[in-house]
Amino acid sequence: MKIPARTQVLFLLLVLFDLYGLLRADLIADTCRKTIYPGICVSTLRSNPRSAGADVAGLARIVFDTALPKANSTLNLVNELYAKALKAKEKSFFEYLSNCLNQYEEAVSSLNGCTEYLGSDNFGTVLRATQAVSYVLICEKEFIALRPIGGRASPITAQNNAVEQLVSIALGIVKSLGCNQPICSFS
Repeated sequence: MKIPARTQVLFLLLVLFDLYGLLRADLIADTCRKTIYPGICVSTLRSNPRSAGADVAGLARIVFDTALPKANSTLNLVNELYAKALKAKEKSFFEYLSNCLNQYEEAVSSLNGCTEYLGSDNFGTVLRATQAVSYVLICEKEFIALRPIGGRASPITAQNNAVEQLVSIALGIVKSLGCNQPICSFS
């Protein structure tokens, strides 16, 4: 029995489509393996439909695009807590939050510039992402350092961790692309 040419072509296209899907899945897994949080990386990218057709730079862009709204949301939360602490006249808590507010404004500003040069100036992207992570960590460490002397626990640890993890993942992906600068060779 001879199989019609149309059926053969259709079968071949289906096989190629399946292979393409497997290759894309491997790209995500291979890329995420190079990051500091591979599990979060894989789940973040697999949950975004844009990942299906993205190259490695596109995967970094997707993670940055996921991190930015989380950073903005955390900035808004810090702003609300800051206003409440000011109203309640909680001076020490107000001061911690004031520092976090400044750090998050800088982090969001840095993140806004991360994708601008992605692919053409990875050094600039790495520098901005590194700054963003530093600002987030400074905010969290402020609470940790001052807690033993009567300070409060950070009310935004979960949000800080989420932003730090996503930006660190994107940073790892961008570093895997290379940038011909020493900062790109450090983890």
